[in-house]
Amino acid sequence: MKDVISGDSAKAQLKLTEEQLVQTEKKVVLKDSIINTLRLKEDNYQNIISSEKQKFEIMEKYSKKLEFDLKKEKVKGKFKSIIGTGVILVLGFLMITK
Repeated sequence: MKDVISGDSAKAQLKLTEEQLVQTEKKVVLKDSIINTLRLKEDNYQNIISSEKQKFEIMEKYSKKLEFDLKKEKVKGKFKSIIGTGVILVLGFLMITK
């Protein structure tokens, strides 16, 4: 009789252990799913960061080119102003001397 009771007890213990194993496996699957989702999010964030860095680099290049073009236009403007003033002075001198 003792053997039957210990056998039933062992079967009950085995059943509980199997149920715990199933529950543990479900938890592992859930955690793996969460980990994979977080990895995908991390990859997405890294791509976003990379994209933003590229945008800033492009904007910085564009800004530097605009600054250079602006300086060039300022020099042209000053040069035209100096030439214009010189032409007016020469014409004025020629009109006075005639």
